[in-house]
Amino acid sequence: MTVFLVGAGCGSPRWLTQEARELLERANHLVYDRLTHPDALLLAPRGCRFHPVGKREGDHLSPQEATNALLVRLGREGGTVVRLKGGDPFVFGRGGEEARACEAAGVPWRGVPGITAAFGGFLGEGISLTHRGLAASVTLATGHRGQGDEETYWEELACTSGSLVLYMGASAFGDIADRLVRLGRSPHTPAAAVTWGGWGRSRVLRGTLASLGERARRGDVPSPSVILLGEAARETLHPFRGPLRGLQVAVCRPMPEAARTARFLEGRGADAFSLPLLDLEPLEFREREEAVRALEEADWTVLTSPRGPGALRRLLRDLRRLRGRLAALGPGTAGACEALGLVPDLVADPPDSEGLASALGRTLRPGDRVVFLRNERASSLPVEAARKAGASVTCLSAYRMVPREIPWMDLIREHWDAAPPHAAAFGSAATAEAWKAALGDLPPGTVPVAWGRVCAAACEDLFRRPVRTLPSPDLEGLAATLEELAMERHHDASPDSGEEGGRA
Repeated sequence: MTVFLVGAGCGSPRWLTQEARELLERANHLVYDRLTHPDALLLAPRGCRFHPVGKREGDHLSPQEATNALLVRLGREGGTVVRLKGGDPFVFGRGGEEARACEAAGVPWRGVPGITAAFGGFLGEGISLTHRGLAASVTLATGHRGQGDEETYWEELACTSGSLVLYMGASAFGDIADRLVRLGRSPHTPAAAVTWGGWGRSRVLRGTLASLGERARRGDVPSPSVILLGEAARETLHPFRGPLRGLQVAVCRPMPEAARTARFLEGRGADAFSLPLLDLEPLEFREREEAVRALEEADWTVLTSPRGPGALRRLLRDLRRLRGRLAALGPGTAGACEALGLVPDLVADPPDSEGLASALGRTLRPGDRVVFLRNERASSLPVEAARKAGASVTCLSAYRMVPREIPWMDLIREHWDAAPPHAAAFGSAATAEAWKAALGDLPPGTVPVAWGRVCAAACEDLFRRPVRTLPSPDLEGLAATLEELAMERHHDASPDSGEEGGRA
């Protein structure tokens, strides 16, 4: 019976602290806002209940008082309640108000810090808030002063030395700049604004207090932005951002491959969103003893996906009874085997159904007893190749993929409203079909990227637009395809030089 006020950091779930991750993994209730990365919600266990309470500018979906009341009610019900907030909940995140509401109601709470936008956002753009000879202090302030002596507040900020970072001031920064200048701040003070700091789509605008204020009046400093005033804003360091910087990618694969793929792409600079629209459903074997006997007597056991080793363990239990040789579809399946202490004797290259069929055709001998442990809808090509080689084949359908609901799909769509996906990566024809059934057509301009030729044919049929097919069905092939797409986008984009050295 505890409410945890948890910072999600700014951007990728890789920025979560270890404690935040552990709390998410055992949450009974998850209360989240719109600046949270949707993939962080994937860490919650089955049965967790999700409560969106995010706000957007001019649209108070859930007033703070209602959020406080929700946390108190859930806290009283018991279990683990995680209030997940972008950045740090206690740095202009109203975490203090939520903590006070819990205390007043006698509900235990604890805070878990996150990487706030000022630190993560500016660092991502190569701007250090403290720097020898430039800034020896940092002041974090809000651009919305809700109470107290308004004029005194701004007078103090106008004469602040070091780095001054303003939160929640983008929409009003034109007026704020005028006020600071009137109160004595030089209009030539270096300034920088970072929008969506920490994300792949982050953007920095550079200038002076006066010029950035003018841009804000024209609507060129969008929310959510943090604004830096001071000599540190002159920094011109250029950290590595990766070849996929700014690319928005939807990853449509089952878990855990979806999240692993998304984090891989983020490491190369993209914003990636996992859409595990299919989930594994184990199948019961009508003749279990016969299935076990077939595996024990097999010369070859063939696993056609990374979910195969788990199905093998579920069926056989004691893996020492598997005395024949083992074939795996590719490195992913081989890795799942090795996690169980099994080393495949044959790993298909390329890692797809055609590659597996070719490898089996070269390896099997007439009379070999071969058992395929596979998806109910697995490709028939490897089975046909085994039979053509003269093997005796048994096919065991161990699982099927079934539709999976994504309760936070509205949050994903909200992110896509701000930055539509440039590409949607599909791991199989079944995932493309699942997208079409659950979400309809792809967003305008989104390029479907297919893991193989069968998947590509399904994408062309479903979405009626050109499809990119991976040169190799693995993460490196995906990265290569998306890098080509990113280079084409950068080549077609018109440059935005910003103002006084700004870049976008």
